[in-house]
Amino acid sequence: MGVSDWTGGLIDWRGELAGLKVRMGAVLGRRELRETAAAFMDGLLSDTERKTGWMLSEKAGHGAPHRVQALLGRSR
Repeated sequence: MGVSDWTGGLIDWRGELAGLKVRMGAVLGRRELRETAAAFMDGLLSDTERKTGWMLSEKAGHGAPHRVQALLGRSR
């Protein structure tokens, strides 16, 4: 049984994800926040076992979790 069997059809999930990032990016004023939010979403959907700030930051190529923490805790 494939995904198309239980969903009723195939969707372009990459296109849908890109559209979601654009819509979410519209409310984030700074480019850095938009990039961090996009990397955060990619990390949540990745095969990374533990979805901690450190792990998602490493997956995004950041040296420390400060950008992810700022996105989640201090951004408006």
